Amino acid sequence: MIVLFNVTKNTKNMIQYSIKDLEKLSGIKAHTIRMWERRYVVVEPHRTSTNIRFYTDRDLHKIMNIAALGRMGLKISKLAKLTNEELNEKIFDVFQKKSAGNTRIDQLILAMTELDDKKFQNILSNETMNKGFENTIIDLLFPFLDRLGLLWQTGNINTAHECFVLNILRQKLLVAIDGIYSQHDNNSKLVMMFLPKGEFHEIELLFYRYILSKAGHKVIYLGQSIPLEDLTEVTNYKSPEYLFTCINKSYTNTEIKALLNKISSLFPDQILFVAGKQILKYTLPSPVNVVKVTSIPDFKIKLNN
Repeated sequence: MIVLFNVTKNTKNMIQYSIKDLEKLSGIKAHTIRMWERRYVVVEPHRTSTNIRFYTDRDLHKIMNIAALGRMGLKISKLAKLTNEELNEKIFDVFQKKSAGNTRIDQLILAMTELDDKKFQNILSNETMNKGFENTIIDLLFPFLDRLGLLWQTGNINTAHECFVLNILRQKLLVAIDGIYSQHDNNSKLVMMFLPKGEFHEIELLFYRYILSKAGHKVIYLGQSIPLEDLTEVTNYKSPEYLFTCINKSYTNTEIKALLNKISSLFPDQILFVAGKQILKYTLPSPVNVVKVTSIPDFKIKLNN
């Protein structure tokens, strides 16, 4: 059994969230949260000395847990009666079934909670030797990152643990990318890669950069949180044939549609590949020059075509 750090904070020092913050972070609309408050007392907002409503980390975690379990078919009325600890247990039970038997993930989590750089890197190195770099990313690291998100959501790790892991993975990916010998030919395409403003988690984008470089394409990598006006300037200068981005922040379908429409209208001559957690949930029509990427195999098929 792995013992995780429990993140407890003094209420006075907690981050204060507005209901709009909860909507953005959880993906649950503000009017739905208010309805849950009135009907089920899921959370009870706190008030400042000037009587302004606010929510805490604990409230955010509870909303996110209930939303996740609700999407799995459990009734909100029953979930609302559970404590945060009971919700955490339910989430873990569901997730453990999904990753049952993957002791490597458990080992990575243990190394992370101990902040043991050497142990974490040894696990990755051994897995890479046995399965290869690409399969290690797909079969081990992406499921591990899903679990990482779950641990943050349930309040069992803090930002320091996340930064510890992401810095190691970023370094590994950069070394792997640097080691690729790319021989460009007439079939090579120029791809400009970026994350939209406000997006900072670039591990997934770096891995797609690795795949593109390995396939012999030319890549201009801009990185995190790029304002669209800056992207317009460099795109006009370099004229890439393709753009590639990831959307992982919590957005509503309407907000994603507005973002895709804006990028599409700014870059009508480019094809935009879009990956990321939020794209998997996106159900509205996309502009004609926007291509959704739902998985690594899916992207490789699109790449070959």
